[in-house]
Amino acid sequence: MSRTRILPRRGAGPALAALMAGTAMIAVQPAASAQTYPEIEANVALTSDYRFRGVSLSDEQPAIQGGFDVDFGTGFYVGTWASSIDAVGDSEIELDFYAGYGFEVNGIEFDVGGLVYTYPGESDAHFFEVYASAGFVTGLLENEIGVAYSPDQDNLGDDNLYLYYAGSFPLGETGLSLIGGLGYETGAFGDLDGDGDDKWDWTLGVTWTALSVDWTVAYVDTSEDTSISNATAVFTISKAF
Repeated sequence: MSRTRILPRRGAGPALAALMAGTAMIAVQPAASAQTYPEIEANVALTSDYRFRGVSLSDEQPAIQGGFDVDFGTGFYVGTWASSIDAVGDSEIELDFYAGYGFEVNGIEFDVGGLVYTYPGESDAHFFEVYASAGFVTGLLENEIGVAYSPDQDNLGDDNLYLYYAGSFPLGETGLSLIGGLGYETGAFGDLDGDGDDKWDWTLGVTWTALSVDWTVAYVDTSEDTSISNATAVFTISKAF
């Protein structure tokens, strides 16, 4: 789950993965028959602003991120991912743990799983969510639609629902891909400015693989009027290995 977080997901190739750096979604890809399992993949990233579903969790400051995924070759996977953040209580780190199952039906890649968000040093902030997504290709366009849901729990005070679409389109032979996405959130995190309206977020950017790393520049904005949810450009360098 290379969560460089501008939207959400892992495993859809550099373009879509860079766009969706942010929910906890993996599409487990079929592997060559000679591959040895379990397979471990690591990822690391440096981003100018850790945006999760459009909202800055690093107070609009740079963040260092990274994680590990373990693919068991059966569709099942587990992993962990961490990022530096603006302080949540006594914690300055987000540490996530997740597990799920990916499978393909008629050319559509499905993924379902669960994720726990923890903040070491601050026990009153952790919470969990379940997620599901479907990825498919139309022509050259990679698409993903998904949902993440957190039931009502002590550290939220309400349930939370997030729906999203993300897409990636290659720009000819340039090595560049155009990425974009739209998300809708309602519940515990859905009304940051208190105006009674649910949150929308949107992303438009370009990603490029060069010098063995992925480079992404994206415009990110939301419908919320707060200092951490306003429009910005996010620059990210990431690598999976």
